[in-house]
Amino acid sequence: MADKIKIIVTQDKFDELFSIDDWFNFTELTQKEIYDKMLLFVADDDGNPVTVEQARAMFKDVPKREWLEYIKAFMDSIKDAFVNPTSGGG
Repeated sequence: MADKIKIIVTQDKFDELFSIDDWFNFTELTQKEIYDKMLLFVADDDGNPVTVEQARAMFKDVPKREWLEYIKAFMDSIKDAFVNPTSGGG
């Protein structure tokens, strides 16, 4: 990924933007639904959140072949947000 788009997930923001239904059916979300959720966590180069419209504009320049890399980055960010820093996730 050349100019990689930053995806920053925090526990608080995740809990605010995902419904209970989303959470329990996370593995059932379509790629479009994952993309729509991912847009809510995009940040600029300084780590500041951008609007959904700005995030969409950023993704317009991303080739489709990089889609799976962004899904993985999003999933990794979610996982990292929920790892207990005192236990290292163990």
